[in-house]
Amino acid sequence: MKNKTKIIGILNITDDSFSDGGKYLKISEASKYIKKMISDNCHIIDIGAESSKPGFIEVPIDKQISRILPIISEIKKISDDITISIDTRSSKVAESALKEGANIINDVSSGNNDKNMFDVVAKYNADIILTHMPDEHLTSDNIKCDDILENVEDYFREQINQAVKSGISQNNIIIDPGICFGKSGNDNIKLLSNMKYLVSVFDRVCIGVSNKRFSSKIFKGIKDSEMKIAALTISTLATCSGVEFLRVHDTDANHDAVEVAWKTINS
Repeated sequence: MKNKTKIIGILNITDDSFSDGGKYLKISEASKYIKKMISDNCHIIDIGAESSKPGFIEVPIDKQISRILPIISEIKKISDDITISIDTRSSKVAESALKEGANIINDVSSGNNDKNMFDVVAKYNADIILTHMPDEHLTSDNIKCDDILENVEDYFREQINQAVKSGISQNNIIIDPGICFGKSGNDNIKLLSNMKYLVSVFDRVCIGVSNKRFSSKIFKGIKDSEMKIAALTISTLATCSGVEFLRVHDTDANHDAVEVAWKTINS
């Protein structure tokens, strides 16, 4: 069996993120949340200064950098053991963060937004998370294709090929199927039901369903406060499927879900 699934805690330092926009713009508030995530056994903290919600608005590079670098410094003051991930589509933001000690670049555009992204990641020998985010997501629409699993697989093969040509080690590439990124509810469910297959094909897989209504069939009548129940179920299934990373808001509860699933499948 693969190693235990790791928790990536989300730290959005944005004005407009879907569930926590504006909450952690102050260093003091971000610091409290960082300490909480660490105490909740979070392995990785993913810092994002640009929202990726449907129809998101681009944030200037300088503004991203000015928000991210103080947070990296704060994390390092609190703990030397935490892996730092940066959620950005900009190679300039990525390079600034990697210089300060970040370890992973989480690019929801998979290198398509900035032609220099792969070169920067290769230069620092960093890990990179590639996300399937079709253009339709930018206009709050859903991709239309015959088979979403086939579409995602073809997309990642092409992007991984480009990344490797740029000098990124295959072992440093993680794929994220992009649940709720320009996809219908049925497509989201198909991808989630094939997590084990994605792991068998791409090895390193990251799943993020935290605070997302990924299927109206599942979420009919459900309150926003109850969405974590579905996320915990997916975290459990993902652990049993060999998924390497779970990107979540509720680090404590998801850590517990991983622990229970891991001990169950290894008992």
